[in-house]
Amino acid sequence: MTSSKKGFDCEHKNTCPEVDRLKGELAYVRFELEGLKRRLYKKHLKDNPPKMPGAPQVTPKKKGALLGHIGWFRPRPKDITRIEEVRLNTCPECGSTHITECKEVEEHIQEDITLPKVEVTLYRRHHYYCKHCKCVVSAKGKEELHRSRIGPKARSFGIFLNHVVKVSKRDVAGIFQKAFNLSLTAPSLTGFKDRLKDEALPIYKSLVDKLKYSRLLHIDETGWPMDGKNYWLWKFCNKTICVSHIDKSRGQKVVESMIGKNYNGILVSDFLSAYNKIETRAKQRCLVHLLRDLKKVLAYFQDDPEVLRYSRRLKKILENAILLYKEYMDKEWDEKYYSKRARINDTLKDFNFPNPNKRILKRFAKRLKRHKGEILTFLYEKGVDYHNNHAEQQIRPDVIFRKVTFGSRSLKGAENHSVLATILQTAKLNNLDPIKTLEDILLNKNKDPFEKILSPPDNATPFINSILVNRNEEALLPVMC
Repeated sequence: MTSSKKGFDCEHKNTCPEVDRLKGELAYVRFELEGLKRRLYKKHLKDNPPKMPGAPQVTPKKKGALLGHIGWFRPRPKDITRIEEVRLNTCPECGSTHITECKEVEEHIQEDITLPKVEVTLYRRHHYYCKHCKCVVSAKGKEELHRSRIGPKARSFGIFLNHVVKVSKRDVAGIFQKAFNLSLTAPSLTGFKDRLKDEALPIYKSLVDKLKYSRLLHIDETGWPMDGKNYWLWKFCNKTICVSHIDKSRGQKVVESMIGKNYNGILVSDFLSAYNKIETRAKQRCLVHLLRDLKKVLAYFQDDPEVLRYSRRLKKILENAILLYKEYMDKEWDEKYYSKRARINDTLKDFNFPNPNKRILKRFAKRLKRHKGEILTFLYEKGVDYHNNHAEQQIRPDVIFRKVTFGSRSLKGAENHSVLATILQTAKLNNLDPIKTLEDILLNKNKDPFEKILSPPDNATPFINSILVNRNEEALLPVMC
């Protein structure tokens, strides 16, 4: 009886490691399944707190303004277009004509719009004979488009409604008919884009060349349907330039074709492998993606103390780095900053040797080892973010446009979208009127509207670091050995 119980205990103890291993495998499978679901359904699952049985469902109250908040009111217009004296001849209550006007006058300002009328212009172009060229030449109107029945203002406004406001082509034609009494068709808008793309293509290539010499570059990509096939829309942007590019590939060759194999600047991106072999002066990987994975690990591996301890420690280090970045965002770096930064960088080196039996830990360790020196770049370079939010903000208008149009139907349409989205978003980054920018491109061929704003890159001299670092440090960027 005793030996039987002892044998049972031994057998039970021998199965405990196997049970722990199976639990770890199950948690890892759930973790991977969660990622696949997010990719397939494109929905962010929210963790709702469990409800107590029998508890009434309470709708959360909308948050109001803070105590002492002063309300916002529409400012009084500086210019009054017209003044209308509103008087009475009879009482509106009883209809009596025995009314006497008082001295008090109440003023009420109202703003409204006046729908414009279609302006039809007849250009009578006079011809002249040039004795030098020995040919006949003719004049051209300031707002005249050669062989075009629709002027530049209507073309630019239609493209603005389609690309910026995200109105479908048929609805744009309806707006022109109802608001301006101007008949258009959806194919006409496609023709507008074709012509504008041809005029703006040299400007597009000029913006791509300027990106190659910028100090900082954010890159992101998203899916783009192409006549039922999956293509990819890439975003290459900084604070003043935003370039769109649609390509069939999601690989490294796309990045090389846009910025080259050697980029003498700082590249901010996610952990996509397409950026791994691009040689740059420095790279910064998006920490938000890493923190998001750690959050899921903490949710799915609650029964594994080793995984929880590892994940919490790594999360704490990254959060301390972000806090240090925010603390000195508007301050000069001092000795205290350098010591804290060195301490964080040294602490991060310990995560290269986890338990080899933990697959999820090996995953994080492999990522940290592969991207050593690309996690804490934002602590070594001023003006570099620890996230890739700028690229995601620039790619969001294209995602909304994709929901309206379902992508492109041809390579020509994809090229049109790449060029027009580049012009419109670059104009927005530089606080330029997008409609006026499109008009200038249509009326002034081979003239760059961003030439005065975007100064030519300083590519004559090598890139010089403007950040002063601690004199005791031999390298500018972190090294995780």
